[in-house]
Amino acid sequence: MKLVAAVLVCAIAYLFIRILYRRHWDEGLLVHVDFPDRIVREGEMSTLNEVITNDKWLPLPILQVKFSITRSFLFSEEDKGDVTDNYYRNEYFSLRSFERISRTYRFRASRRGLFSMRGMDLVCRDLFMKDEHYDSRDQGATLLVLPGRVPERNIPQGAKRLLGEIETKTKLQDDPFSFASIREYQSGDPMRSINWKLTAREDRLMVNTFHTTVEREVVIVINLNTHHHREQDRVMEGTLRIAATLAAMCLKEKIPVGILSNGRDILSKEAVWVAPGADPSHIHTLENALARIDTSLSREEILPVLEKRIRDHVQEEYLLLSNDADPALQKSLARLIRTNPDRLHLICPCMKYDERLSGLPAVYWDL
Repeated sequence: MKLVAAVLVCAIAYLFIRILYRRHWDEGLLVHVDFPDRIVREGEMSTLNEVITNDKWLPLPILQVKFSITRSFLFSEEDKGDVTDNYYRNEYFSLRSFERISRTYRFRASRRGLFSMRGMDLVCRDLFMKDEHYDSRDQGATLLVLPGRVPERNIPQGAKRLLGEIETKTKLQDDPFSFASIREYQSGDPMRSINWKLTAREDRLMVNTFHTTVEREVVIVINLNTHHHREQDRVMEGTLRIAATLAAMCLKEKIPVGILSNGRDILSKEAVWVAPGADPSHIHTLENALARIDTSLSREEILPVLEKRIRDHVQEEYLLLSNDADPALQKSLARLIRTNPDRLHLICPCMKYDERLSGLPAVYWDL
């Protein structure tokens, strides 16, 4: 009788535990994956944080966590997962009651773009390793990777001269009739802007600031269509790095700059347009827009949009980045440059000399 009773108790306990896990294994189970940096630049190191919390008294002897992310994130050797079309991570944890496990993985962001981890799969086994329980969780962790900048030594002299010429024409000046605010003196402020009355009262140099007037603005026009079909990814990504570099160069010289492209935003699916601005923080807006361009989306021809803009916005000067050797485009572009020699400048991103691109006056920028 005692043996039968013992067997019966064990059977009841066995069934009770299996039912318990079936109904409650995922209660209080929190799995969170995040990118603490949010924004990094192409080529920089970053981290992915993973936190798993079992906030209940029921232990989880084996918890399998599976997720995937873009393979352009190059993880260190000790953090390697399976890499095919994506980077796949498959890990096993054992969590006691009310236990929390945190892990950090380092990786290099090797490619520009907006990257998201949409979901995660969880698999749990009970104490007897008999049943498997499944769940899928939304994560929504995202990382924005800004385009890289071209090193100073790789910027062609023709591009530097062109920016110098634009700087002399594109002036950003204080408007003495449009007062903005008063702030403490900073190195480089003109002496004529010092507010002497307030300086005497505050016992420190204070200056008047004014809103600015702009004689000319610059728009970087990015044509992502290219005849280099085998190397189109390299050409497009190189073109976007050049655009980011030119934008930074313009803002360094206080030249108002914007961006127009036939590349589409990965979120809105609209062609990218950022109005010209000269504030130092404007570079963040420009680079964020460049980072979100999805080169896999369809693109319209850029020239009709550019022609209309040249007609309607006489205060703008244009830097056209184009590697497109289409004969019809080349013919139309030659006419447009000929009729607007002081407002339209062609910069051709190229991997080597290409006679199909040599018929137009341009600055050739090696990728």
